[in-house]
Amino acid sequence: MTGHYDTPGDPLAGLRDLLGVDGFDAEYPDIPAPTFWPAVPAVDAAVEWADLREWVGDLQGRFDALDHHVIPRCWWRHNSHVEALAALRDHERSSFSDTAPATAPVDFFRALRDITALLKTWTGELGCATTHQQPPATITSVDAEGWERHVNGDVAGRRNREIRSAAHPDNRR
Repeated sequence: MTGHYDTPGDPLAGLRDLLGVDGFDAEYPDIPAPTFWPAVPAVDAAVEWADLREWVGDLQGRFDALDHHVIPRCWWRHNSHVEALAALRDHERSSFSDTAPATAPVDFFRALRDITALLKTWTGELGCATTHQQPPATITSVDAEGWERHVNGDVAGRRNREIRSAAHPDNRR
């Protein structure tokens, strides 16, 4: 079963520390904890993968619209799909937990609609029709020179507007 993996800025971490509560998730089993996929430890990874695979298969069995145009056969090879599906799974579990309000299932269906649209877009961009296609490498670094020009131009424009506004209080554009 999915466990809580600390995320940067985890709001519950401070509460657990303050209360001296270890095993917060085990002590409050009705409150499903979200899974921060990048923080899943190696010791839990195989179980997490199996759990997610089973859940995705079940979800596809329940909703006909979640075909290969939304969730490709190789979804597990695309981190964006994995993280979105894990988040949707956690949302469903929370929405249908014993502690959830009666309106929570509607929130899940909104999330399902939103994530379905997102997955469909991502899947369409992948090109994984019958076989997996490795997505093109993404550029992860910023063009430093272009960035510097943009920031300097923005700062100069803001400064000029502030000067004009201070000099002509009636002309605040």
